[in-house]
Amino acid sequence: MALALVLPVLLAVIRLLPATTAMSWFAHPWLAVLTYVPISVAGMLIPRISVAEKLMASGSIDASGNMVGTHLIPGNGFFSFIWACFLLAANSLLKTIQAKFRRSSLLNFSLYALSLAVPILISLYVGVMLWQTLQEKMGMAGSIPHPFGFFVADIIMAATSGYVVILALSPLIPVAGIWLASSRIVLFLVSLSILGASVSPQFFPYNTYAPKRILLQRTFSTQGQRILGADYDLAVFDANSLPFVFKNVEAVPKFLGLEPGFSWKTVSKSPSGTWMAIYPISRLFVESYRFSAGNKVVLKDDQRLPHIILQNVKEDILNPDRKRIYVEIDMGSLHEVWASVLNITGPLTSWSFSDERLPVPEVVNGGPPSYICRLSGKDTSENWKFWLEANTSKPLQVDLAVLDHELDDDTRTLLHLFPSWAATIAGSTYLSSYLI
Repeated sequence: MALALVLPVLLAVIRLLPATTAMSWFAHPWLAVLTYVPISVAGMLIPRISVAEKLMASGSIDASGNMVGTHLIPGNGFFSFIWACFLLAANSLLKTIQAKFRRSSLLNFSLYALSLAVPILISLYVGVMLWQTLQEKMGMAGSIPHPFGFFVADIIMAATSGYVVILALSPLIPVAGIWLASSRIVLFLVSLSILGASVSPQFFPYNTYAPKRILLQRTFSTQGQRILGADYDLAVFDANSLPFVFKNVEAVPKFLGLEPGFSWKTVSKSPSGTWMAIYPISRLFVESYRFSAGNKVVLKDDQRLPHIILQNVKEDILNPDRKRIYVEIDMGSLHEVWASVLNITGPLTSWSFSDERLPVPEVVNGGPPSYICRLSGKDTSENWKFWLEANTSKPLQVDLAVLDHELDDDTRTLLHLFPSWAATIAGSTYLSSYLI
């Protein structure tokens, strides 16, 4: 069982060491099956080439697995329980048959396997569903910094493949190993996996049915009704980083004004707080890049930016060290607001949200503890109104991020440059900061 897990993981790591592209199996699931399943089965057969195990050992393992699984997660041990029950019955049947026929008779194995059909089918069904779910979710599981992040998705799929093999086939190996545990068969299985690993770099990891998830944000830094800066921020959600995208979509870096053969060392990382409007989704990626929009943004005559309005400040007569600040959020002329997020840092003691109870403070990207509140959509009748209560020792810093689905012409042009194998989500975010 250990070899069934370790060998496919080891193969995944070795395959990626000279490679520049991970997750070749993402759009071609059969490629992961070819690469990881045969070597996992070989791992279960290798010890049986020289050592013969008894059937009851498998029953003991499943009984122990049932006990441990039920202790850790209630109800989690039903797989092992089902296997243990059927294995005990199959063992009795096998002993009866062996008394009448040869111990290594193919009839013995056929009846033994048939008696285990129910747990095998249940295990295969659940195992394949688990495998398929993880395989699909690897495209949106989040990105981890290189070099380790480059290996994570393939390691997870390799280990999951080994787990499914163990789940469905391990109780058959003690008997099937009589015929299958030979050097030739093990070598054949390993060769199949090496073949899969060798051809996998020739396959592109994405298509329209298994797209690469990309996040494009037009970021406007504002102050009152002035735009201080406008940039493009880009992030991805899987092991193949943004350089992979630019390598395969040359029109995008050209649009962003990057010279051919540019160095990624010269590209700026997105500042902290850039993705505040989609928090906590922003935790799915730890690296994102910022590109200058180049041209100066001029507001239209009827365009108003979202901003915070300070209405009133009242000091507590009974407690002069505290103050209550009445605030409004004006969404301006935005019409397709998805969310507005407040990030409040400082000596906050209470607010008018959540029954006036403060949640546990959040720590984002190593910054100071802060309180985050999400307001969904746009109140069309009037502005969002609330109050904040704080100590008077220090001012409160209130950061506002408003995400709007409406895109300007330049962002729409950039969005259409991405190919069909890239599922690009785009939005316009307005960031502003206040001391109150």
